[in-house]
Amino acid sequence: MKQTIHIAIVEDQLQEQKKLNNYIVNAAKEHGVSVSLHYFNDGLGITSDYQRQYDVIYLDVEMAIMDGMTTAKKIREVDPDVLIVFVTNHSQVAIQGYSVDAIDFLLKPLTAFVFEEHFKKILRKLPSDAEQEQFLYIKNKNKTYKIPQSEITYIESEGHSIHIHYGEQILTTTTTLKKLESSLDGHSFFRCNSGFIVNLAYVEQTQGNLITVAGDTIPVSRPRKKDFMKALTEYIGDTLL
Repeated sequence: MKQTIHIAIVEDQLQEQKKLNNYIVNAAKEHGVSVSLHYFNDGLGITSDYQRQYDVIYLDVEMAIMDGMTTAKKIREVDPDVLIVFVTNHSQVAIQGYSVDAIDFLLKPLTAFVFEEHFKKILRKLPSDAEQEQFLYIKNKNKTYKIPQSEITYIESEGHSIHIHYGEQILTTTTTLKKLESSLDGHSFFRCNSGFIVNLAYVEQTQGNLITVAGDTIPVSRPRKKDFMKALTEYIGDTLL
């Protein structure tokens, strides 16, 4: 499965927004990665309800509503990890950018060659598939949540709702177990019946057709019991190695 890079473009000029979008899409295709793009017309749009869901943010420096530097400072208050790239007409902004740990600075007008070299730098800074913490991206109302898969204990279906248990929290959304299952790490997660997907790392006990996951009792259907025990044994064996 291709690595997906989650990118936000914050640019108040539609023409520049489209140009940057095209450069990103073309560069991603060239390097065999997929991208998920989100667009904001000003700094206020991205900071008003900021969620830690992006790998890279491209920030126009000069915007009428909240300039790029102010936007970057607000983002850094809640997200120390996202890669920030300033897009600007003025080279002197690079000096200010160090205060918010900007990873790069792109001068307008952009060219395909310059962006291609920049994108190689971005790929080097992002963790590889092997190193990358896997996340589950869940949309709930007007928010998108970025949940580390390693923190998910189990997922349960109840009517038309899906409850994702992670850490001390429960996130409820409307999707399907089948769709979520395709986004999860197949080595760590197992669908033990029609209504539950469990993280094998949190299985504490098995007894008959019942398992204990993070303190909760969950049934394993008879048809899946053999495959479940095989998956659990393989998971435990790999973690011991």
